[in-house]
Amino acid sequence: MRDLLSDRRGFAFSLDVLLAIIPLTILLGMLAADMDNIMYLTQSTVYQSSLDRQASDVADALVESSGIPPDWEQKGNPDSIGLARYDPVRKIPQKNYLSPAKIAGINTTNMGELVGPEYGYYINISTTEGLTVRTLGTLNTSAPDIARVERYVLTTKVERVGSLEGLIRDAGQPRTYTTNFPTNDAYLRIYDYWVLVINRGYDSAFVDVNNNRVVPPNEINRHITEIKKQINETYLYNYTEFRDNILSVRTQSNPGASMDVYILAAPKGTPPGQITLDNVRVRPARFVLYLWLK
Repeated sequence: MRDLLSDRRGFAFSLDVLLAIIPLTILLGMLAADMDNIMYLTQSTVYQSSLDRQASDVADALVESSGIPPDWEQKGNPDSIGLARYDPVRKIPQKNYLSPAKIAGINTTNMGELVGPEYGYYINISTTEGLTVRTLGTLNTSAPDIARVERYVLTTKVERVGSLEGLIRDAGQPRTYTTNFPTNDAYLRIYDYWVLVINRGYDSAFVDVNNNRVVPPNEINRHITEIKKQINETYLYNYTEFRDNILSVRTQSNPGASMDVYILAAPKGTPPGQITLDNVRVRPARFVLYLWLK
């Protein structure tokens, strides 16, 4: 009798163990089946984190540094690029305040050197009002993983490089007004230069650059308040070092008349409709960088 009871207890114990092992076996099987997915998700998370860090580092380098040398946009062939304005007095970059010349000066070569050959990129700089300042690269929407980094910055689409503002007034007789503005070969590669005339009452005047006629007298009269003309690039100095160009404005006598004349520099290809004094104003903008592995 005791042997029978012992056998029953052993059988019950074995059955309990078996019942405990069955769900454990099922669970282990499920874990094994999902292990590939777990490993994939882990690797994907680590990879995306690394890509995000790389994109963040590139964005910070662009918006917080001026590059090496800090005036690389004037000379070309930089060791590294940065877009922040450089304060020559304090000798530091103005973080998140982007230089229009540096924005115009970035290209696929120096940007590719910054991000590295294994990455693709796309940059979009636009004002918070929707005006596109600059784009560079092509967004690869088919890339499996794309990091997106956004920074808020200050910049301007168009830069005023010279002006006769508040100086041209009727003097009772013809008079010539002059001022200077610098160019060099590097700036002529990235900028178009424009004359913008704000006319208040003059019926005859002309605008020359380096003794080349840009705005003839027959295009100015009291009924035309704004004239904009792109300056022929061959009129401007294109040496390695900066040289001053001479802007000359000759007006005839018109009682009560006045005029402002500006020289504006805009990235090459900027449409005439964007050559305005309003676009000279510094304004908030978004710097957006997309980065992916090729």
